[in-house]
Amino acid sequence: MAGNIVKVKDGHYRLRYKDSSRYVKAKSDREAERLLAKFVTEVDAGDFKQPSKVTFREFSQKWLKDYAEIELAPKTVYRYKELLEGRIYPAFGDKKLDKLRPLDLVGFYNSLRKKHKYMGLLKDGTREEKQAEPLSEQTIKHYHRLISAIFEKAIKWEILRGSNPAKHVDAPKTEKKKAKCYDEKHVQALLDALDKLGPEELKYKAATMIALMTGARLGEIMGLEWQDIDFTNKAIEIRQSSQYLPGEGIFTKDPKTETSKRRISVNDTLLKLLEEYKNSQRDKGFLCQDSNRLFLAWDGQPMHPLTLSKWFPEFLKDNKLPPLNFHGLRHTSATFLISRGMDIQTVAGRLGHSTSATTQNVYSHFLESKDRQAAELMEDTFSKKQKINNKSKKEAK
Repeated sequence: MAGNIVKVKDGHYRLRYKDSSRYVKAKSDREAERLLAKFVTEVDAGDFKQPSKVTFREFSQKWLKDYAEIELAPKTVYRYKELLEGRIYPAFGDKKLDKLRPLDLVGFYNSLRKKHKYMGLLKDGTREEKQAEPLSEQTIKHYHRLISAIFEKAIKWEILRGSNPAKHVDAPKTEKKKAKCYDEKHVQALLDALDKLGPEELKYKAATMIALMTGARLGEIMGLEWQDIDFTNKAIEIRQSSQYLPGEGIFTKDPKTETSKRRISVNDTLLKLLEEYKNSQRDKGFLCQDSNRLFLAWDGQPMHPLTLSKWFPEFLKDNKLPPLNFHGLRHTSATFLISRGMDIQTVAGRLGHSTSATTQNVYSHFLESKDRQAAELMEDTFSKKQKINNKSKKEAK
């Protein structure tokens, strides 16, 4: 048999083949032989490298190809590549994977807290060194999580022995940001402003109202087709998402998670608006073209997902409304339901959260407000009852 096996101690063996070696656990010599055969195959296929010869850049690229690009959403992969190529690779990409220590990561995070240089992406796809302001703790935390995830996979794939150096570094501490949204006063002002839009901007009104009434994500709204609007049973089906990435353009994918595929009940006001919008699309001839999407560009092709992101803040500014990004409509929808006493499970279902715990975490400050109201209600109720009892006792005397 190619290669050789050295029994280090009971249940532990060292496999050697060519210039590579690996330590394994096996219940018997026969099992160790099977592991050696597998090891030889990996080495011959070029799938195994000695940890001392693998750089962080080399392994992370394998991680992207064999894991991230298969298991994660395209936008997530794109964001990870930006983190790696922009700042991580220039800092320690060429350092050997097994030589990176916790102090290396501490130094890297500290460098991000100051003015620093990074490799910025240009329009032609090349990179150029640029100057950057200090990053927020929240952003640095994204780098920490990515680095930790890559090391974890290196250990799981037996490319790296020992512990994850990122786990020996304190994660950047961040303050939980409150979800920005409108209160009832500003929602009413928003609705009044939407009513002033002309026929040529009806699609913007329709998209904004869907976000406000359903809490759907921007990509989910851009992915809607007319078959997803159930006018009879008063519901909207969320089954796909429209996304955009530089170099790839507009593409359609499944929603964020499996639970994001959902059916949301809607009211008559929204359905009436969508009926009006559908008629306008028919008049323009869009419904006769290949695309059955609700939201289309001037040429009948799917609307760019970022179009609404750019239009909405300008619309608010023109109508003298407080700043809010389009995603804030999702938060507004959720907080309105919570403020009206809707149970968390129902709100989570409408938002497409995987669990109600996610909803509780995102909107914890609103739930705390409701909890305070509950305490005040209890105080008001029982203090009144106590006063009545005291009055009755006095009268009885």
